[in-house]
Amino acid sequence: MVDFYVYGVFLVAVAIGAWLQATSGFALGLIVMAIVQMSGVLSIAETAAAISVLAFINIAVTLFDTYRDVDRRLFLFLSLGQLPAIALGIAVLNYLTREATVILEIVFALFLIVGSFALAINPTPRARRSNSLATTGVGFAGGIFGGMFAASGPVVGWFAYRQPIVIASIRASLLAMLGVTTCTRTVLVWIDGIYSYTLLWIIAAAVPVVFISSYIAKRFRPKVTDRQFRRAIFSLVFLVGCWILSLAVIELVTDSG
Repeated sequence: MVDFYVYGVFLVAVAIGAWLQATSGFALGLIVMAIVQMSGVLSIAETAAAISVLAFINIAVTLFDTYRDVDRRLFLFLSLGQLPAIALGIAVLNYLTREATVILEIVFALFLIVGSFALAINPTPRARRSNSLATTGVGFAGGIFGGMFAASGPVVGWFAYRQPIVIASIRASLLAMLGVTTCTRTVLVWIDGIYSYTLLWIIAAAVPVVFISSYIAKRFRPKVTDRQFRRAIFSLVFLVGCWILSLAVIELVTDSG
């Protein structure tokens, strides 16, 4: 039997996340995770698995006619850092899912809160580009959270926007990097057997939503400044993070008592 509430919440979250990612170069994972976990319709592991597939589709649509803007150096070193860290992030997620669900919820809530600040702050571009080692290190840090929550954008996005590179290249480079990492994550969790028939049907229902939202984002950019855009996302993610954190802390205290 189809649970229309589960489908409805997930599809709305995907529509918002896909539109934001096509506009900014990241945020699909963060937004979908925030909305879905606030509603509780899917587990963190299931949501992350679904995001991995849908993000790749979103990226393919968005990059179809903008791939020439990719900054190869930024893309390469961020990807090199992310790839080995994804497996580590998945391993941590699986362990906490089995052994300490409340701790996982607290870590996730803190990730949302800290990530929201990364979205709100308007990064000041550096005078010179960061070296390859620093870029790879940031990629590795992002890969851990990408493995856990399929949302490395707050880490690598803030770093990328500080580089003295044109905005179009930053967005395209972030999307290209996320394309590589989400594909890798999808393969790894598929091997783990996370994709049930129910989850696959939910993903299938969301595919056209991703296409439509990505197309709308490419054709109709929001008529707001970049700062206003970021602060709006910040407010949403921050409030959701605080809500999830409060519930997790209450549960932890109750169980301890």
